[in-house]
Amino acid sequence: MKINTKRLLPFGAVLLVLAIAGLLADKAWSEKQQQLDLITDFYRDHLARPDSRLASQLPPGTFYSRELEALVDANSQLCYSLSRGDDVCGYGADADVFLQTQEASPTLDFDRSSFKVSRVGENIVEATFNVYPDMGTAYDRQIRYVLVEEDEGWRVDDMLFSDGRSMRQEIQQENDAILSRARDLGDTAGWVFNYLGNEEMLDRAVRFIAFPVQVCDQYGACAAMKRDDPRLLQALDALADSKPDIGNLPKPGDVQASDGKVVAVSALDFTFQNRAWWVNRIDLRRLPASPLAPRHE
Repeated sequence: MKINTKRLLPFGAVLLVLAIAGLLADKAWSEKQQQLDLITDFYRDHLARPDSRLASQLPPGTFYSRELEALVDANSQLCYSLSRGDDVCGYGADADVFLQTQEASPTLDFDRSSFKVSRVGENIVEATFNVYPDMGTAYDRQIRYVLVEEDEGWRVDDMLFSDGRSMRQEIQQENDAILSRARDLGDTAGWVFNYLGNEEMLDRAVRFIAFPVQVCDQYGACAAMKRDDPRLLQALDALADSKPDIGNLPKPGDVQASDGKVVAVSALDFTFQNRAWWVNRIDLRRLPASPLAPRHE
């Protein structure tokens, strides 16, 4: 039987096109399923944990995109290095950002949460669930995840909340606020002298000291001291006993921050360095408190 090759060639081409189309369809379906699985698997694990996790506590490279992970890491570093007062610092430090609540049902688990996930846009996955199933729809939650494909697979590039907020925007705003407060001498001095006014909080004033710190006693003897030097606490005690006049503290915005700038407030010299104001000199000869006076060394 003679085979008509002229007819087979077009037929083969059709089969090839159909095969390619099928492979592309399978790939598209697989990618969509991977997106859904990323969010579903995350919540299955998250809701199985007895304690909530902070946004900064997820294993590196497993959930966030590289850009979002860098932003979360920057937030953690800023809180560690520059947020020195008693304010809560860290994105989601006072709530579970993945559940959008400060408190969830003690019996909440993946099944009871009525968790559902769906694709609602190009590379956008929506998760819905309830954090207090016994309390009705008031505790329904809806979070959208913007995904990006990286070498390791699909990763979360942003979280969009039902009230219009964005994880990226909130973290950036908090980072900017931390840097802004660290540049404000009035804020820094306020925390320091607040702690100096309470004997039980003297150790907290140490958060604002750059070590080694120069300390001069009432007789003019000066020494560079490390954090664990017992003489440092004695100097802070003397400051506290002097009852410095906090009425002379700089007000917010009074002093323009610039690298290396030194400002004396009472017996303390504050120097702006490493993006914040730090105490780098304690001079007990300046007691009682003196007005704000710029100094240059």
